Amino acid sequence: MTTPLRADEALASLCRAGLATRIDAAAFAAACDEERGGAPLDAEIALSALASIYGVRGPSEASAVDRAFVVDEHAAADPAVLGAVWLALERWLEHPIPVAVATDLDELVSYAGDLCFLRRHAGAASEAPYLFSIERWRTRDDTPYSLYVLRSDGAPLYALGVPVQFHVHPDTEAAAAGIFRTDGLTSSYREHAPACAACRDALRGAAARGALPDVFQALLG
Repeated sequence: MTTPLRADEALASLCRAGLATRIDAAAFAAACDEERGGAPLDAEIALSALASIYGVRGPSEASAVDRAFVVDEHAAADPAVLGAVWLALERWLEHPIPVAVATDLDELVSYAGDLCFLRRHAGAASEAPYLFSIERWRTRDDTPYSLYVLRSDGAPLYALGVPVQFHVHPDTEAAAAGIFRTDGLTSSYREHAPACAACRDALRGAAARGALPDVFQALLG
């Protein structure tokens, strides 16, 4: 059986993952007590406590310093929440994000994850962040929520001992590796490829072999 955590141990674990960096220890302990309702403190409850302090409606003053934010299922479709996430990701990534993807949280996250991935797939911008998420549920009321985090290294997040998702669309990842799928052209890859030498070479090579689907032909210029 897992040994219950103390609040200070849980907070230290989150801090090692680059989270909760400016959260007061007493405030965190109080949030843990509220979330656990007398149950032993574990990683699940600690994350719920972190979410309650960060806020569950997108980036907040408490979460933005860590380039992280939380959205629960009740807030995911709120235009105000989507707008706050959109603006924060544009600011943190220093890159415009199309309005077309900003009206749906899943599409917004998918585009941002692709953008992060494509900045690093050819070895450039090695310190650029990737987008990760931790999908859990609030322990006191079983409400699902997602914690989104930008990190150049995901290892400290995986060390938390909960499932962590790495965000990149499968078609984008395949195209970046020179595997061009029929109907597999994502908007992020369409924007990226013309300015990327590695992608242009891969596209030309696939075209020369007769293996480039029609949807990618326009990227050859």
